[in-house]
Amino acid sequence: MEWISGNIFIRPNNLENVGDKAVGHKHNFDHTTIIYKGAVHVKATAPDGSVREADFEAPNHFLVRADTEHEITATQPHTVFWCVYSHHTPQGEVSQVYDGWMKAYG
Repeated sequence: MEWISGNIFIRPNNLENVGDKAVGHKHNFDHTTIIYKGAVHVKATAPDGSVREADFEAPNHFLVRADTEHEITATQPHTVFWCVYSHHTPQGEVSQVYDGWMKAYG
């Protein structure tokens, strides 16, 4: 289930077991990931091919830049994190209202 809350879009994620992952993927715009419970290992590959890896334990957050391939792996059981996005128009402008353009979050 995803939510629209005012000027943001929220995508909750639950990783039940250590080693479960949100497989590598990219988004068209920056977004913040907030870890509420548990811990994750993040592997991020920037558009220039450089790779960064980091670990985060709840409560914490991290920023994923646009077009950065990222994979999030649970390092503790019952990990809960939310990806939070600003609404954007197809022209790339931040919007204060949801306009139904799902590529802003995909």
